[in-house]
Amino acid sequence: ESGYDSALFPPSAYLRSLAAALTAGVTEPLVKAKCFYDFITKKVRYSFMPSYFCLDRMAERCAVDRVGDCGIQALLFLSLCEAVGISARWESGLKTEPKFIGAHDWVRFYTPSFGWRAADLSYGGSAWKRGDELLHRFYFGNVDPWRMAANARILGETGFPEPEFRADPYDNQVGEMALDGRGLRYEEFRRRKEVLRAEEIPQVIRP
Repeated sequence: ESGYDSALFPPSAYLRSLAAALTAGVTEPLVKAKCFYDFITKKVRYSFMPSYFCLDRMAERCAVDRVGDCGIQALLFLSLCEAVGISARWESGLKTEPKFIGAHDWVRFYTPSFGWRAADLSYGGSAWKRGDELLHRFYFGNVDPWRMAANARILGETGFPEPEFRADPYDNQVGEMALDGRGLRYEEFRRRKEVLRAEEIPQVIRP
């Protein structure tokens, strides 16, 4: 199932034209997806963005301005995949390390030859800008194990009565709160993410 709602985020004429230009002469879906990955990771600069509900035409703006955070870059990848008929879905949650935990967005995409694979646009872009070609290749088709996926659909429903206002309706990695039918802004309640313990699991090599 696709987690990209083309009714909510239909690829614009510009994005369809861009997708066609990036994949000119390419027929294999996996290679088309790699063309989109390379364009975003090599051409788009990472930058923190305002709350998404303050923005419009997010994918197209990212393609034109060549700037966006992890979610905006993921949305551009999804839009380009949609434009050429590649099934793709949003994924968001937490990225953890032994001494760090933070919200993050990435994607899954489907090709008949390889099934569902992952792509992390912003991490792939960071690797490319550091000159780490191996890690840049890794983040097309894979994600590291330090992940907790919380959502597989952008603008997903909470499963509870929807308040008039939602603090994070788009990627919703860290949860929301509502009181008396009104969604609370993040500055109205306290929240904290913390790594309590990190353990290395010994590798067992069986004969």
